Amino acid sequence: MWKKGSALLLAGMLVLTGCAGEASLVRDSIVASIDKPNYDFQGTLKLTGDVDKLPEAFGETAPDKQGQAILSALKAGVTVTGSQLDLKNAKVQLEVNDDKVLRDNKLWAGDKKASVELIVSDDNVLVKSPLDSKYLLIDANAPGGFAGATGDDQVNPAKLKEYQDKMNQLTLDFIKKYVGKYGYKLADAKNLGIETVTLPNGEKVEATHVTVKIDTKELVKMFFFTANDAVASQDVKAFAIDMLVLTNSLTEEMYPETGKTTEAEKRANAEATITEGLKEAKAWLDETGKVYTPEKIVEELKKEGFHNLAWNLDFYVDKDKMPVHQKSDLSVTFQAPEMKQPLTIGLFADQYAYNFGKATKYDVPAKDASLTPEDLYKDEKAINHFSDKGFMRPFAQSLLDNLKWQKEWEAERAEEAKAATP
Repeated sequence: MWKKGSALLLAGMLVLTGCAGEASLVRDSIVASIDKPNYDFQGTLKLTGDVDKLPEAFGETAPDKQGQAILSALKAGVTVTGSQLDLKNAKVQLEVNDDKVLRDNKLWAGDKKASVELIVSDDNVLVKSPLDSKYLLIDANAPGGFAGATGDDQVNPAKLKEYQDKMNQLTLDFIKKYVGKYGYKLADAKNLGIETVTLPNGEKVEATHVTVKIDTKELVKMFFFTANDAVASQDVKAFAIDMLVLTNSLTEEMYPETGKTTEAEKRANAEATITEGLKEAKAWLDETGKVYTPEKIVEELKKEGFHNLAWNLDFYVDKDKMPVHQKSDLSVTFQAPEMKQPLTIGLFADQYAYNFGKATKYDVPAKDASLTPEDLYKDEKAINHFSDKGFMRPFAQSLLDNLKWQKEWEAERAEEAKAATP
């Protein structure tokens, strides 16, 4: 899960930052960082703009005070620190910079700042706040989850993990190959030369500072370039075929009653499907490109209430092509039909990465230090390990309620099947 999520996140980052011209160093640095996913990090995330006006803008006459408190806390910012050992193992600490508004609205209590610790360990995610006595453990392969459910239409958890790992590795290999050659040239990318970056551990690093500015028109142009480049790329085609072959193999494992096909048959079918899909995509792009220029799309977006997008990015890349410092300032101005006036909201992020190849080690909690939704189901009192004065309790309760619903649904289906049996 973590590896797959990281791949998708990296793909999104790379499409926007892996470019030719002045930004080519950024592209190269992110590709290089995929092969060195061992580092410490520290940064800040915060909402910006007219966040406090959102409820009123959407016509809420009696805004949810707790909801507004959470938005206010996010506007004050969240500090993120942690270590990533590899693409499947990381520890993250998120701490609210100003939790007074959370305390005032009874969303937090105690001597410590509002925070949460998150540990990703292979397919496990463990989450805990300082108010809780145990971690909440979410295991993709646990009973009640997709991989751990029982029934004729489910695949063996070990077999599912095998396919997931293959798909994850296939995706990462494709990202490195495709993005390493990605050739879009940004209209506004500048190399500002060498600057000194002071890292959170006190180390000073000489890094090349590259700035990138993206607006709505540039984003549209980038989309069409990427789409046209993708439908013509043999790397994209090969990746899509391999992924479809794996998907079809997994489907046959899950639903054996559908029959088996040979690997040669799977590949031939996948190649025919992908070839036809790319052909149709190219035809659509050719036709759309004639009618909708980037300028016309921007105009149409404004008519629909999407007034403006401004995205300023700063990258600091060291001599080893590692991205040691990144800043992102994104703002969007929009006006939905039910809104009285346009609003501008955004997200600011400022992150440092350091100790590449020597990330800080940490301990993964023992099994008895955590509770799964299944554990909460078996012992209703176990929910009390998550404080009712923090934000983990409602989250744990929602997972428990979902599991209860799932088990009730499975029991009903089993009764129906039993009744239908002669």
